[in-house]
Amino acid sequence: MNRREGSTLTLALRMLAPWLAVGVFWLGFGNAWLAILTYHAQILLWSRGRLPGLCWPKRDRIAWLIAPAAMAGPALWLLLPYITRTDLGGWLAEHGLSGASMVAMAVYFGLVHPLLEQVHWTPLREATPIAHVAFAGYHMLVLASLLTVPWLAVCFVILTGASVAWQKMTRRTGSVWVAVASHVAADAGIVLVAWLVR
Repeated sequence: MNRREGSTLTLALRMLAPWLAVGVFWLGFGNAWLAILTYHAQILLWSRGRLPGLCWPKRDRIAWLIAPAAMAGPALWLLLPYITRTDLGGWLAEHGLSGASMVAMAVYFGLVHPLLEQVHWTPLREATPIAHVAFAGYHMLVLASLLTVPWLAVCFVILTGASVAWQKMTRRTGSVWVAVASHVAADAGIVLVAWLVR
């Protein structure tokens, strides 16, 4: 195998990390914690401690880049009764998220997960535009049993767009921190809504 093929294989395996974790542990075992921790373990394995662009942003006026992501939680709050095909609380419980487990996941998913995802996907986005689709696509595995098909398509488009936006943020500011802050704003809002209405 030549160097280019090896590089392509490595790239594909890195993009498949969440697909494998979600496919085995979320879909197979119905365990959200095993799915996310397996995914994050793969991120740490592939990154080998190399954290891309963890320096202070070059530009000062960055709040407008983060603000749109903060609307994810309120938007979900308003749309939830119209986009789900099953009860959210029951769906979360089926995947081991209730009581203290849900509280712990809210904190972990809202704060730790965004950083690790940006560490993982930032170099992949620069390597290939397919990374945007791979990023959005694995979320569909998670959401397939919760959302109606039209809203799955909407979420896919939104997540693909978010991935592109995070790439542009990172390029523009010279730092991954703005993308991380945006990601935290989105994920924390979403998981807070899930915790409140479960």
